[in-house]
Formats: sequence, C-alpha cells, structure tokens
Amino acid sequence: MSPALGMAVCSCLPGTHLGPVLDHNQNGHFVGAVTDPGFRPDGAVPIELKAGGVSIHHVRLLHGSAPNLSSQPRRLLLFQYCAIDAWPLMSGEKYWETYLASILRGQPINQPRLAPVPARLPRPEALNTGGIYEIQEKLKNPTYKKAG
Repeated sequence: MSPALGMAVCSCLPGTHLGPVLDHNQNGHFVGAVTDPGFRPDGAVPIELKAGGVSIHHVRLLHGSAPNLSSQPRRLLLFQYCAIDAWPLMSGEKYWETYLASILRGQPINQPRLAPVPARLPRPEALNTGGIYEIQEKLKNPTYKKAG
C-alpha cells in the first residue's frame, strides 16, 4: 500500500525506548542505523503524516523509513529538546560551549542528572559527514534496501 500524494510514511517500534541500546556502528564507525545482526523490525507501526507534519517521539524509540524512491530530495528538520540537567556525557570546552548555546530556558548546571538508562560511550565518528541520510550511505546491510 502506498501513501496518498503528499503523505510521508515512517514507522516506529513501540516500547523500544525502554529496551537495551542496540549497536549503530559498523567497522568501528557510526552508521546511523541498527546494525545488530539479529535485529528485525517486527511489530513496526506506521506513522502517516501529511506534508509538513511532524513526528514527536522519545530519542531512544527505534524509528525509520523506507528509502526515498522519488526524484525529489527528502528533507529532515530535527529539533532536540531535553531537560537542562540531561546534557551529553562528554567532556571538554567544545561540548560545554555547545551545551550553553543550546539552552532555551533555565540556568546552566554542571551536575548532570544520572538515571539508570543504558548508554554506550564513546560514540565513534561517522565516515561520511552531513545529515543522517549521508551517514547511512555506508550501511552495508540496511533493513530497507533501495530499489534497483
């Protein structure tokens, strides 16, 4: 079934934000997609959005979309909101300055909230630069393959 003209379709796996952190690395580099060999997107639920629509979900919720088969580029605008005490577990002046520049409301705090949430550090750099679609170009075994 294909979406109506002007509809965007992606899917998510409900409840995965509560589960383990799955590998998103390949040959020591971040590739922007799950690379665990046993991963299957069984139980994925479609999310249909009208053109210009938005999807708001937990950062750890597994989500994705099929490859863009149209002649038009797929655009992505990503906003990330989090509590002021939930800053990235990284150190150095660069990360502190980025944290300070991202504050919308409240006062900076250098004591992060620590919760029993699985995390994987360090996150290796991607081979490709640019957006998530460019990063995923290096993915050897994508869940959704390009046609052709």
